[in-house]
Amino acid sequence: MIRSEWIKLWSVRSTWCALYVAAVGTIGLAATYALVAKPGEVEPTNALQGAVFGQLAFGVLGVLVVSSEYTTGLIRTTFATVPRRRVVIAAKAGLLFAVLVVVGEVVSFAAFFTAQILCGRRGAHFSLAAHDMVFSVLGCGFYMAFVGMFGFCVGVVLQRTTAAVATFVGIVFVGMGVIPALLPDGVRAEAVRLTFTKVGEAMATPARTTPRSAADYVLGAGAAWGVCLLYLAVSVAVPLLIVTRRDTN
Repeated sequence: MIRSEWIKLWSVRSTWCALYVAAVGTIGLAATYALVAKPGEVEPTNALQGAVFGQLAFGVLGVLVVSSEYTTGLIRTTFATVPRRRVVIAAKAGLLFAVLVVVGEVVSFAAFFTAQILCGRRGAHFSLAAHDMVFSVLGCGFYMAFVGMFGFCVGVVLQRTTAAVATFVGIVFVGMGVIPALLPDGVRAEAVRLTFTKVGEAMATPARTTPRSAADYVLGAGAAWGVCLLYLAVSVAVPLLIVTRRDTN
């Protein structure tokens, strides 16, 4: 089963394109920042801002991994071969998550080291070992992988590529940016802190160097990891729960 899903994943051009966009966007923005930032104002965490490209590419890939099979009808053959649908979805999710975590971490570290080298040549020196930056880089890569799994969840729920991609982008990049801002003052701060973008920001920020305040709308690093893991569990559980209750039309 895993071998079959591995072949499916790497035999389509969309996988390579999505990973290429994630790598080029994330590392390219890190290089751009290192070249334009003033040496005295360099912030190491800004080298990870390109993760916005990574999460978008990973999310679209997560959608395509499953929605393309529903769209072409290949999912019927897959379920006919392996009648236990949850096993199929679990195999797809596990393999996708493993790939996204590995690629996400490699891209995150590559972006950091690219910025470190380029900034160093301009007289702005910083280290991966300082201020818990290693945990921030790890958090950045893991967050991108989570967003990819959320895209996978949306793909299973909606089954159609266009609708799933539009819904994914609408939720992550539009809905979570607009809706919390419309909430009453009493709950707005907590709602904003729990949005995907703010959780990712907290995971990629050194806990010891950035004090949190009510105005930051950002969780602590540890709390952000916990929320991300909870979101990840839901993103995997929902497809497993609904796959046996849905047809494959």
